Amino acid sequence: MLGSKVLEVLKAGGHEVLVPPRADVDLSRPHTLEAFFRTVSFDALFNCAAFTRVDACEEPAKFSMAMAVNGAAVGWLAKLCRASGRTLVHFSTDYVFDGKKGDPYLEGDPTSPLNVYGRSKRQGEKLVLAETFPFYLIRTSWLFGPNGNNFVRTMADLLISKPRVEVVDDQMGGPTYTGDLAAFALELLEKKAQPGLYHFCNDGYASWYDFAVEIQKRTGFFSCAVVPVPSENVFRPAARPADSRLDTLKAITAVGHPPQPWKVALGEYLEKEFQNATA
Repeated sequence: MLGSKVLEVLKAGGHEVLVPPRADVDLSRPHTLEAFFRTVSFDALFNCAAFTRVDACEEPAKFSMAMAVNGAAVGWLAKLCRASGRTLVHFSTDYVFDGKKGDPYLEGDPTSPLNVYGRSKRQGEKLVLAETFPFYLIRTSWLFGPNGNNFVRTMADLLISKPRVEVVDDQMGGPTYTGDLAAFALELLEKKAQPGLYHFCNDGYASWYDFAVEIQKRTGFFSCAVVPVPSENVFRPAARPADSRLDTLKAITAVGHPPQPWKVALGEYLEKEFQNATA
């Protein structure tokens, strides 16, 4: 989902982009990374790959895969970029926080993941931060966009097919359109922004219930009742932070402008994805 938008944005910006197949670059097999860096010429590496099935990460059979792909492999990418003089652009998550701060999180705030996915992504962050070289580590949240499963697509399908859907209303975060995230990452590179850790999401915050109501409003699928419920009423194997809002002031300062509001970005996405959506 993110990788396809990064590819689209980079090409639109006039950049030559290499997209190696998994047979050539497999994050679960570090030796393939070394061979790629040794034999292919490039300036910057965008790592959009991750094991993102949050609940599945809690399964013993998937734990090692999550830690390998989201953690150890990211460390290899950082080491190889440092050794070869390339710039790494890596994406992380709001789930590295426990959601107990009560205010939007700054880049320097302490992390305390509540679930395996968050811990695996935090391990990847630590390995990048341990290397002294130019990198952009971008934490983001609640991604939606074409070419992948996401809350917007799932909710639209439910609104069409169900008479009633329950959505938690006590978890807050920042919806993020993959197109805007990809454009921000490219801006950091092109404007030679200060390397380091950044938070990025679209402007404004929402609960999952707020998000669902806006999806319903913009799709026009009103035959389904959207009902707010507390998170304790919905069982999920992985715990989620109650308030994982990210402070984006550093990102705004770096590129010189704020991102578009999440509701506008949602309309842009839905207008392209669903014929009867309204902008």
